[in-house]
Amino acid sequence: MDTPVRLVFAGTVRDGFDRATVQHKLGAWLKLDGPRLDKLFSGRSVVIKRGLPAEQAAAWVQRFAALGAELKVEPDTPMPASVRPAPTPSPAPAPAEPGLSLVPTEPAPAPAQPEPPMRLAPDPAALDEVTCPTCGERQPRRILCRQCATDIPRALAAQEERRAADRAERVAAARARRGLKPLPDPAAERFVTEDEVPLLGRSFDGRLGRMSYLAGSLMAWAGMALSLFLLIKWPGWMTGALLLGVVIWVMFFSWRLTTLRMHDFNRSGWWALLFGLPVIGPILSIVIMLVPGDEHPNDYGEPQRERHSGLAIAAVIVLGLSVSLSLHAAKRWGERMADDEEEAQAEQANLPKVTLESVLGSPGAVRAFNREYVTGRGHRAFARSPSGAAWGLRTEAASPDEAATDALRQCNSRRPEGGVACQLVHLDEDWVLPEN
Repeated sequence: MDTPVRLVFAGTVRDGFDRATVQHKLGAWLKLDGPRLDKLFSGRSVVIKRGLPAEQAAAWVQRFAALGAELKVEPDTPMPASVRPAPTPSPAPAPAEPGLSLVPTEPAPAPAQPEPPMRLAPDPAALDEVTCPTCGERQPRRILCRQCATDIPRALAAQEERRAADRAERVAAARARRGLKPLPDPAAERFVTEDEVPLLGRSFDGRLGRMSYLAGSLMAWAGMALSLFLLIKWPGWMTGALLLGVVIWVMFFSWRLTTLRMHDFNRSGWWALLFGLPVIGPILSIVIMLVPGDEHPNDYGEPQRERHSGLAIAAVIVLGLSVSLSLHAAKRWGERMADDEEEAQAEQANLPKVTLESVLGSPGAVRAFNREYVTGRGHRAFARSPSGAAWGLRTEAASPDEAATDALRQCNSRRPEGGVACQLVHLDEDWVLPEN
């Protein structure tokens, strides 16, 4: 079975960390008040935890290292067999909810220990195995390596610390190339920057979380729907120009939102061009709206906390009202157009049907008009009697008066005796129909 260990802290602060900052953050994480925190950093070795398995001890060492403190792992001094109760297996508390017992490391004098009872050795196949990070020896889980006597939990913690330092150096170099500011304190439990990227802006630097991306997208669609409602309700060039301006703003705003969201996945903003494709674009928008980005700093900055939830709710309300009002206004506009068309058709149906025969009065006059008058040149005139019994025409006259006089004289010579005098109906290119 695993050898239990204890965690000992002597107030040692790692190089590169401020002691007051480490003390404040460690006290906040361990939930220690002033006197107990001062005792923890008094320089005297204090036991933080007892009876921990090796893997949990390694997690504690890594956590203290991230906060800037050095934690030692020592074999736990067992209680005498004469006073120790029968062991009952119980899981050790996780480091996320620390409960401390600050006990000095000097063990109390123990009475004489009788000869321990004989116990059967455990099955070697059932033991957990661990690989020493120094010599690579694979062995049952233990504190000290049986090959090179390395403190395995501390070596694993140091190995993880080196990996974190290498990763931080790579990120710092990438940020320096992009002209970004240095990373925040690595003792933070989750890296969240206080310099929040504004939702509205022109800069394409930084990252954007899922909720902010959702709120921005809903706000853009709400603006489009509201402008469309105004255009339907009050059509005109002013509302049309307003809608055009909103469309241009939405295109730029959506491009910026997508670029910042891609930065949250440590991807270049040029990936935002894929979102303009007809089918792939909406699918990708839903994907980046649901999938979380990097939890730690990347090449484009620190993670942003999830915010703008209230703005998303307000945008949903505005979008719903705008769509509803736009549909109602479109329905009313369609009804008005249908009513105007019906009125125009009714007015057209009430107009009398005017034909050439009804104007000239007889089929003979129509034939003369089409064969002789229409093809004539120069000044011309056409006359007919009100009853349509007589007609007369003149073409190639020297003046309009001459053409009109000759056409009327010819028509009057043909009308029946006692009939109404002829009237002029066409002169040159114009109809001159009488009022009756």
